[in-house]
Amino acid sequence: MRERLAKLLPISFRGRLALSFGTMTLVLGILVYGYVGHVYRAQLLVDRGEALHDLATAAATVLAENLHERQREIELLAATPLYRRSALDSPDLRRSLERLQHAYPAYSWIGVTDAGGVVRSATGGLLAGVDVSQRPWFINGRDAPFMGDLHDAMLLAKVLPDTGDKAPPRFLDIAAPIRDERGALRGVLGAHIHWNWASDVVGVLNPLLAVQKQRELFIADHNGQVIYPSAGARAATLPPLTTAVLDTQSRFTAALWEPDAEYVSAAVALPAEFTSALGWRIVVRQPLHVALQDVVALQRVLAVFALAIITVFLALIWWSATRISRPLEQLAGLAMRIENGEENTPLEVEARSVEVRHLIEALRSMASRLIERREALRDSNARLEHTVAARTAELEIANEELQRIARHDALTSLPNRRAVDERLHEEFIRMRRMRRPLAVLLCDIDHFKRINDTYGHALGDEVLCHVARTLQRSLRESDFIARYGGEEFIALLPATSAEEARHVADKLRRSVETHPHPLAGRVTLSIGFAVADGRHEHDKQAVREADDQLYAAKREGRNRVCGDDRGGEWPSADAHRQLHSAQ
Repeated sequence: MRERLAKLLPISFRGRLALSFGTMTLVLGILVYGYVGHVYRAQLLVDRGEALHDLATAAATVLAENLHERQREIELLAATPLYRRSALDSPDLRRSLERLQHAYPAYSWIGVTDAGGVVRSATGGLLAGVDVSQRPWFINGRDAPFMGDLHDAMLLAKVLPDTGDKAPPRFLDIAAPIRDERGALRGVLGAHIHWNWASDVVGVLNPLLAVQKQRELFIADHNGQVIYPSAGARAATLPPLTTAVLDTQSRFTAALWEPDAEYVSAAVALPAEFTSALGWRIVVRQPLHVALQDVVALQRVLAVFALAIITVFLALIWWSATRISRPLEQLAGLAMRIENGEENTPLEVEARSVEVRHLIEALRSMASRLIERREALRDSNARLEHTVAARTAELEIANEELQRIARHDALTSLPNRRAVDERLHEEFIRMRRMRRPLAVLLCDIDHFKRINDTYGHALGDEVLCHVARTLQRSLRESDFIARYGGEEFIALLPATSAEEARHVADKLRRSVETHPHPLAGRVTLSIGFAVADGRHEHDKQAVREADDQLYAAKREGRNRVCGDDRGGEWPSADAHRQLHSAQ
């Protein structure tokens, strides 16, 4: 066995030394190549996955809040006096439906049924007189607000104008009960939202998707089936989402979607507080080879670098091995000093042969190139970190902008209903802790429908902005004013008694009345107020009381302030302790 091995191995010292060092250098290069590639790949995969997860979260938030706004729109409309009192087939009620559809074209159909399920009024007169009592939206909408999952609507599709789309239209159902003043069911207000609405909502995020390479966004239903993009040329090639993508507990995953297509994917469920019954998820994916293309480039550089080093090293050893024995110890000592951190140690060794001198020069060159490569690698890592930081900053700015949009009214720039709920909760907790009353004012523009009917919706929007600016100028910096919906505004006045609240409310009323709109003329407000104090257990109680007072102001003739002059009542110390013990 030894004889065969001796025949295969080179006989000369130079050949054996070259073979030994060449083998070690090759093994070391392979290990370094594999280790660096693995570590960098893992870190880059985490960065790409986190970016996809953040994008999916932003899309889920935008989609859920838009759905919530549509549901609240239908609920509020069903609770207006027009729907609670007027005949269900009255012209005013149908015009109200037409206005809502005109304001938000995604509504393909809006209709009102009586308690038996027969359509009495509808946009465009579609399905009027049709019995829809067996439809899920009517059955569920009789008891409470309802949002149905995506479905085909063959009956509605037959009467809608032909859009030229070959695929059958799909819709989302939203419904809310209509009750009279005594709470008895009058009917159901229902709306069908065309699924093209999803493209408009997701379109807000197109700039973020376009900046990155080959990123795709999908919406999956509770069964894991893709519902966005809709069936078509692009969607037909997509397989059903895998269990690994939808059910993983991590923020992202790398999995096969097709036999030869591996993707980095992130799945985020729509916030349950908005769409608990739908169970939809937002999935963003990117081809794995695109996400890790920087790793491939680095591996190529490492491979070339390793091959270059091996080639140079073998050549130097081959030419210097014959006279390397004597200066070998000196070279080893100097090499150990360099290994210990003395990178600038000069390689000064007495060499009688040209080969040894060549080796010394080669080692100097190698050390210099290694240092240069190391610095170059550091610079490359620094540039990569800067790029990742820049992309992260861009995403944070986009998220902050989405958060701002989600909490402000697009027309008046005032905080919206969601911001009101958050601020009301904060102020209520502060009121309970500081034991100082919190005043709640609900302001409603009188005869706003008359303004819209007389001057048009565009001028009506200007009147809303005019009133919003007037209210803002009339309040303290510590006060909070927001658009509560339609022509209604809400003001939160911390540390304000009932007497002070009445004074502020009358000040707001007079300020609006004495600042007429240039075109619409004199505008008046009806204001109802209530003061939250120790009597209240929930933050919404004072809002309901203020709403009752607002209706009282409307009944008494409008352009006035009504409110409960009680306020600032707090339980005694003993009663407070007893309440705390009971809780």
